[in-house]
Amino acid sequence: MDVLQRLEELERRVAQMVVRGKIHAVDTANHVAQVEYGPGMVTGWLQWKPLRTGKAIVWWAPEKGEGVTVISEGDLALGEILPGSYHKDFAAPSSDPDLFLIQYGDGGSVSYDRKAHMHRLDLPAGGRAEVVAPGGMKIIADTEIVGSLRVTKDIKGDAEIGDAVRNMSQDRDLYNLHRHGSSPPPEPQQ
Repeated sequence: MDVLQRLEELERRVAQMVVRGKIHAVDTANHVAQVEYGPGMVTGWLQWKPLRTGKAIVWWAPEKGEGVTVISEGDLALGEILPGSYHKDFAAPSSDPDLFLIQYGDGGSVSYDRKAHMHRLDLPAGGRAEVVAPGGMKIIADTEIVGSLRVTKDIKGDAEIGDAVRNMSQDRDLYNLHRHGSSPPPEPQQ
C-alpha cells in the first residue's frame, strides 16, 4: 500500500472516531440502534452505552430523533452510541445549574433543586405513584395530604389524633360520660 492510500485510510478512520448524529431506529429486544449522521448516511446496528451495568443497572433505551455521539476506533461498524446530545428538535429543558431534571416525554418528571432544597415528582393526568417497601416506610416530616386518604388496615398512633373539632381523647371523655336514661355509663374507653 503506498503512502497516499495509507493517508486516505487514516483520514477515513479519524473521521469515523467521533461522529455526531440522531437516533434513526431502535431495536430494544437486541439493545441496538442505528444513527443518522448525515443526509442519507445511517450506521449499522450499534449498541448504546448504558449509565451503569454492574450491581447497579440502568435501563433506558434511546428514542428516535435523540441526539447522540458514536465513538469508535475508526470504524463505525464497531462503534458504540453515547446517548444524549441537545439539538434544535430536543433542546435543553433548563439553564439552571442547581436543577437536576428528568423529563419522561408523557408530561411526567422528577427533579431536585439543590438551591431550593426541593425534590419533586410530577405525573401527568391519570398518573399514579406506588412505593413497595415490605420492611416498612417511615416519613420524618410534617405531612399534608390534599385529597382523600384511604387506609385498608389499621391506623395506630403514639400521639394524639384529632380533627378540626376535637381529638380522640376528648371523644373518649364524651363517650365515657354518656348515659341513656337511668342506665349506668358504658365501660370507659381507654
